[in-house]
Amino acid sequence: MNLQPRAGQDQSSFFAYGRDEDGHYRFDPDLLPANFWLIGGGEIGGKARGLLFVMDRMRHGVRLTDFPHLIRFPDSVVLTTEVFDEFMERNRLGSDVIAGCQGEISLDELEERIIGATFPKRWEEELSSFLESESRPLVVRSSSIMEDNPDYSFAGIYLSDFLANRGGLEERLEELKRAVKRVYASTFARNARAYRKRHGLDWQTEKMAVLIQNMIGQPYPHRLFYPLIGGVAFSRNYYPWTERLKPEDGIVRLVVGTGTRAVGREYARVFSPAMPGLRPEGSDPKTILRYSQETVDALDLKGGRLVQRRMNELDNPLLFKVCSIVGEDGTIREPLSAAPLGEKERLLATFSRLIEGDSIIPFTPLVRQLLNDLEGMVGSPVDIEFALDFPADGETPLFYLLQARPLGNRPEHRRIKIPRIPKEQIVLSALHVLGNGKIAGINHLVIVEPSSYRLEDAYTIARTIGRINEGLVESNEPYVLIGPGRWGSTNPGLGVPVRYGEISGAAVIVEMSTASFAPELSYGTHFYADMVASGILYLPLLEDEGDYLNRKLLSEQKVAYSDRFVTH
Repeated sequence: MNLQPRAGQDQSSFFAYGRDEDGHYRFDPDLLPANFWLIGGGEIGGKARGLLFVMDRMRHGVRLTDFPHLIRFPDSVVLTTEVFDEFMERNRLGSDVIAGCQGEISLDELEERIIGATFPKRWEEELSSFLESESRPLVVRSSSIMEDNPDYSFAGIYLSDFLANRGGLEERLEELKRAVKRVYASTFARNARAYRKRHGLDWQTEKMAVLIQNMIGQPYPHRLFYPLIGGVAFSRNYYPWTERLKPEDGIVRLVVGTGTRAVGREYARVFSPAMPGLRPEGSDPKTILRYSQETVDALDLKGGRLVQRRMNELDNPLLFKVCSIVGEDGTIREPLSAAPLGEKERLLATFSRLIEGDSIIPFTPLVRQLLNDLEGMVGSPVDIEFALDFPADGETPLFYLLQARPLGNRPEHRRIKIPRIPKEQIVLSALHVLGNGKIAGINHLVIVEPSSYRLEDAYTIARTIGRINEGLVESNEPYVLIGPGRWGSTNPGLGVPVRYGEISGAAVIVEMSTASFAPELSYGTHFYADMVASGILYLPLLEDEGDYLNRKLLSEQKVAYSDRFVTH
């Protein structure tokens, strides 16, 4: 992200006061916003710097949207890369990292050594001092220096952790130190290694800062804590699902509860701020039911971890503002108040009142203007994460900006003439392709047939694909990946639960539709951001709607590997 002042900006108000000999920014603590603090004197990484940039601009009079009174930021503390460097050096972890990255010790063992290492005393005292005045739940986020580069999203590659921050000071301090060390360990984990390798990035130059924020939300019955709404938004939509939308119209993804379901490949409400009523899945009520969120992620304040709860299980009178009610016969209606549900009725997160009107908050114009204004301010497309919550003392919700970072650019689409090829020579064709592109030199295909996919074997299938991917990456062979439902979902019921590092070499990802599995280009998820940054092509394959997979041609190809589930 280009954080140098643009033409016409006041140089004296800019928070960065120079770069060191390595080209990294240094910051003057006296010029930081009131709710942004640094621990250490090093670099603060991409996530922290993007957020700080927006906070500083607003503080010095740059107007974002027509609704600046509704925009807030969480309190943020950053452990700079100086803390990371000292932690690694004091514990002599450099040789362990080299051994792990060269395969001499397992990455699991490397993670154990990092988490088991001693936190430097002076930085521990700083964290203790911070916790003395902070009793709210916390989110501990990665903020690596490689995330500064607009060409690489690193979305979901490094760890974020949620902390209940309950108990005595010593207990909370140990919990926070462990979370920080887990973020440090994720710097060298499989996903990070695979991502850097795909983009030709040197792992030896990576350093990790840590962004600690108070978690936005409210406490609710059953010791749950969560925001009413979590979400992500992109200022560019490189895969518009209709010709009525343009890439610059952007895309938004909303969920009830923490934003983990917004960035994961789970069900969420997806829309473009330009046409909020236009759904990617269409307007058929049965399809809307299939693609709508029914499960919420929330922080369990007793257990100190994220838990999943059905919407109907939540005791929250505000849900009627963002949910619809589904009757026994499948009809959908909008509730007028928080009245009790009927015996066979259930809640479904549709957000219709929120995004198609302004009776709750002018949400759609706010987020549309924010994306446009941030893109203009930064000079490139942007990706934001946010939470929307009702303050305890009022009914007007506030929009909390949690992250802001560059999205990166893709080449402009152009019309091409597809050559006529005999059908028997076509491997697959799809009528609903999103985006376009050309990749040459693909000689490998990996497929999981929907008929062979079993939930009880889902993780075995994912690990098998990971091993095949590792071999193809080592030999620099791109491949086509085909399977049922959603690749990369954490829910095996939606698709194969692979991690990024297990499909990092795929050039084309194909998601097959069946009665049990529905493909979805999960706009706004970490999967989507990484696919955009990596230039991966995406095809949903709907054979019952005329799409074509040439199984005869595939059966005639040389098989490099085959088991009950996976064929390469």
